[in-house]
Amino acid sequence: MTRRKTLYAVPNALVLFGQQLKKLRKSRNLSQEKLAELCGFETNQIGRIERSERNVSFEGLMRISYGLAMPPAELFKTIPTIKRQPKKGQYSGKKKGSH
Repeated sequence: MTRRKTLYAVPNALVLFGQQLKKLRKSRNLSQEKLAELCGFETNQIGRIERSERNVSFEGLMRISYGLAMPPAELFKTIPTIKRQPKKGQYSGKKKGSH
């Protein structure tokens, strides 16, 4: 199953965020489990975020930033600025296999 990537669609921002998180985690030679431990997350949460199956709270973003030892803004570098306001609820993560 492939995901459509429309440049400014909010669900796709979750995909881009997950890809950026994975790239940053791997650049620091961290497993998903180790990063989860550093962030105080359950062991499967990092994988779910990377696959855009889970939305992340502000606190979660700060924990990930701490775990990666980097400013939070680095997590958003690959997400473009949107040109219109998203509809309420569009920031929800997608469960695997649902579209």
